[in-house]
Amino acid sequence: MITGSFNWSPSAAHTNDETLLVIHSPQLAKHFTREMDRLWDTAELGITLHIQRNLDHQKIRCGAGLGWRGTKRSARGGER
Repeated sequence: MITGSFNWSPSAAHTNDETLLVIHSPQLAKHFTREMDRLWDTAELGITLHIQRNLDHQKIRCGAGLGWRGTKRSARGGER
């Protein structure tokens, strides 16, 4: 089993501070594979509902949709 942050790129091999761990254990490889499969099977790809709610909340707090003078912007980009 090979694991770590090393991504097989020239930068990983020559520039970055990467880790690479080689383990010769079929039993450990089986456990590792089971855990990685579990993580992939339960992963939420893209923006999750929780992250979207946080983004919406930040937009409200930061005044998204307001022009530089704090006036509401129309769909065409002009101020109202």
